[in-house]
Amino acid sequence: MKKWGMALTALGFFCLFAMLLLTVVETCGTNAGIYRELQEANGLPEAAGISQEEMERLDGMLADYLSGDGAALDDSPFNERELAHMRDVLALFDLARTVRNVLLVAAAALLAAGLWLSRGRRLLAMCLTGLGALLVPLGAFAVWAAVDFSSAFTFFHEVLFTNDLWLLDPETDMLLRLLPEQFFADFAGTIAARALAYMAAVPLGIFGVKFGRKFI
Repeated sequence: MKKWGMALTALGFFCLFAMLLLTVVETCGTNAGIYRELQEANGLPEAAGISQEEMERLDGMLADYLSGDGAALDDSPFNERELAHMRDVLALFDLARTVRNVLLVAAAALLAAGLWLSRGRRLLAMCLTGLGALLVPLGAFAVWAAVDFSSAFTFFHEVLFTNDLWLLDPETDMLLRLLPEQFFADFAGTIAARALAYMAAVPLGIFGVKFGRKFI
């Protein structure tokens, strides 16, 4: 029973860490302030040929849209192809929010069952096992992106989208000028740094509690 409990605990931690990752993706993807910081680091708004006020206005519209406000882009300058792509992106964000909520419930149930069956045995080890199961494939993808971001970026889009609406032209599509490829490379780095910080807090917290008990 204890082995089953440890397995359920590890799976519960995996769900917890996956939930944290999706939470970071959602919160960063709906934060206009992060857009602005990364855009300015990439020479925008000058490189996009728009004013600072217009860039901030569009950032707010995009953030509101991905937060679930389907009418946020009604007065935007984006063309029909760009708007169609953004509808696909919104569908992904909605799916991510649903999966995140399911993972939260699954994590709570699995951890409760696992801890009860295992009596908390090897809790830190099971936490690190769940974390490793998530980080190993993500780490491999991160290495690929670090070596050749363009190919990893293309693969990412081909997996997530069933059409080629994401293939935009900076000459005709404002969206691509506003959010160039380097923006997404920096955006991915921001997500990775924040997600790792949240994830690391869990095993560190467990270690701190176990270590602190020695002095009680």
